[in-house]
Amino acid sequence: MNILAAPNSMKGSLNAFDFSDAIEKAFLDVSGSFRVKKVPVADGGDLTGEILCKALNAETIQTVARDPLGREITVQYAVSGNTAIIEMANVSGMKLLDEKELNPMVASSYGTGELILDAASRGCTNILLGVGGSATVDGGSGMLQALGAKYFNSGGDELPGNGEVLSQISSIRFTPLAHNISINIISDVENPLLGENGAARVFGPQKGATPEMADELEKGLTNWSRLLKEFSDKDIQNMPGAGAAGGIATGLVACLNARVVPGADFILDILKIDDAIKWADLVVTGEGKIDGQTLGNKAPYAVAKRAREMGKTVIAIGGAYEMEASTAFDGIFSIANKPMPVETAMKDAKTLVGQVAGQIALLMNKINNK
Repeated sequence: MNILAAPNSMKGSLNAFDFSDAIEKAFLDVSGSFRVKKVPVADGGDLTGEILCKALNAETIQTVARDPLGREITVQYAVSGNTAIIEMANVSGMKLLDEKELNPMVASSYGTGELILDAASRGCTNILLGVGGSATVDGGSGMLQALGAKYFNSGGDELPGNGEVLSQISSIRFTPLAHNISINIISDVENPLLGENGAARVFGPQKGATPEMADELEKGLTNWSRLLKEFSDKDIQNMPGAGAAGGIATGLVACLNARVVPGADFILDILKIDDAIKWADLVVTGEGKIDGQTLGNKAPYAVAKRAREMGKTVIAIGGAYEMEASTAFDGIFSIANKPMPVETAMKDAKTLVGQVAGQIALLMNKINNK
């Protein structure tokens, strides 16, 4: 029996590579008649860069760029041929800051622009930009500043690119890069730029924004989107996914003709997962929590949709799940096999995944041998 292990990461707990390893071990421990193929997946969130690097056999590049607070750090991205794989979280991410340092008013995406510029200088014409985990709500103004953009207030004073000054900008001066580059923004969210589901109000608090800060950022992003429309004649404000990563897509789409791609399906195509699904008799996927957000085309849902279209049985394993997600899978299993604190489940996730996968393997082995 052919088993495809294609899980997403369990955020903050078990990465997709270890998740798939646990599934493989569990099935092979039950019977040598199982053949397991591992295709760890992502959707623009955790581990996107690593999964793309492995799929494209990319080489690691090390350089110096500025973190969200403007401090120089050593940072890595990857290159495969003329394609650069950049994870915004590695240079402009929350993981680079202590909790007390989180402040989207002053945090800037400048370092992300530095990496794009560095990649272009090395001959890369195709940029794959994963935007999960950013510390910024600057509309990509910092990133564009690194690429040569200048901002001015009504008095003609030049301004930096960050969330705090977005409402003060009255004009933008930017000459597109001489390098001919194509940028795909890989995102796992479809939030708009503005409003109750937008960048400031939904994601701002995660990045340290108080309610007052969120109001100011909303005002700034409203001004920013108006300026970008005047600059590019593109309706940035109503673009699906514009709210991802503090609105970074707005600057990229307006000024560099980038495009926002649905993370899961874009990555699954690169991984050629359809071939693996055709080979499989059973598909096992999963992530930390399987719920309504999963149905927003997160990686497990995208895997399941393709598998079920091919008539394959697909099972999901999660740290927890909600019944509303059950329609997407033929079965969902939680790794919590008894009452336990969330911290315990996260710490022991690999062992618990193995136990659940082992039970699934025992069942499939019995069915297969009837």
